[in-house]
Amino acid sequence: MKRHLWLSGLLAGLLGACSPSPTISCTTPCPVAHWPLNELPGATSVQDVVANPLFNTGTPKPGSVVAWPGFSGPTSVSGQSGGALYFPGNGDTYVEVPSTPDLNLSYGSLYLEAYVAPVQCGAGAYYPILDKWDKNSANGYTLYLEGVGPGQAQVALRLGGGTFTSSQTFPADFQPPSTGTWTRVAVKVDGTSGTFYVNGNPAGTFTAPAGTTANTLPLWIGAVHTAPAGLFPCEIALDELRVGTVNPIFSGQ
Repeated sequence: MKRHLWLSGLLAGLLGACSPSPTISCTTPCPVAHWPLNELPGATSVQDVVANPLFNTGTPKPGSVVAWPGFSGPTSVSGQSGGALYFPGNGDTYVEVPSTPDLNLSYGSLYLEAYVAPVQCGAGAYYPILDKWDKNSANGYTLYLEGVGPGQAQVALRLGGGTFTSSQTFPADFQPPSTGTWTRVAVKVDGTSGTFYVNGNPAGTFTAPAGTTANTLPLWIGAVHTAPAGLFPCEIALDELRVGTVNPIFSGQ
């Protein structure tokens, strides 16, 4: 009888430990969206593999994914891991992800990451990665690269009313559909502390502004709603694009 009661108590404890918690437990950063960008020619959607709290599925624009060298939609090329998507950078070809509350990130809890392969365009070029920045309110965020010289680029973040750049450069030498250097770039903001990363290594810090993305613009991959001032667009391939938060996500509130 005692053994039966002990087992019943143990089972109840285990079930209690598995009950839903108001906090989604995850390592830092907490993933919000991850687009592997492995879509093949003919694909009419771009898949997000993180259901947290929902899938942020994108739509290729102006048409379905195409094979190299077409640009009637994002172009399928060889990536850092499997396939990737290639964009001309001029705003005509991109992936559109509808605005959702989880993409309206807090400025103080933000993580953006991508594998990038920019072509060589030189100083004064910008290479769009992702964008959810509203010029009318100077509200939101843009992750892009900036050309700084022959065959070199750096990471840039437009956040609210500020723009910040990494202290480290890396190659801009991609020759589609398959030749060139892939670089992992990321930016993390925790409170007012911002850090760039290149291939996992710190690549400069900055003081981030306060605020929260509170616009209804769709998130664009491979294009920007508003070009960075004084820069011209250039082509880029993107792979394994991730968006996350630094702090835990609360649900059931």
